[in-house]
Amino acid sequence: MKTNDKVDAFMMGLTEKEEAIISRLANSALDLSRDIREDVKWNALCYFKGDCAFVGIMPYKKYISVIFDRGVELDDTDNVLEGKGHTMRHIKIRCLEDLKEKNIGSYIAQSYELKEID
Repeated sequence: MKTNDKVDAFMMGLTEKEEAIISRLANSALDLSRDIREDVKWNALCYFKGDCAFVGIMPYKKYISVIFDRGVELDDTDNVLEGKGHTMRHIKIRCLEDLKEKNIGSYIAQSYELKEID
């Protein structure tokens, strides 16, 4: 994959803890297909299938938010999705252990499958 200066700058601005979590989240998205594009939009690290973002990753002071714009359509059997908007949902990640405990990879994969290639 080509390097992206915006992504590099985003990653350079992270704490060590944030970088460890976000790198694993990024790999969960990038491992789904060779055609995934990575970019920074809306102050978040975003992963695209075609022209549609299927997951956004945004660090906050006390957690990292993993954002799904069609989150209401995801199967939330683990009951970890948060939010009350019409379509968007997110999952808060506070430590590396949350990635496994909240089964985050399955939500990223579900979101990827929802997206049509434009």
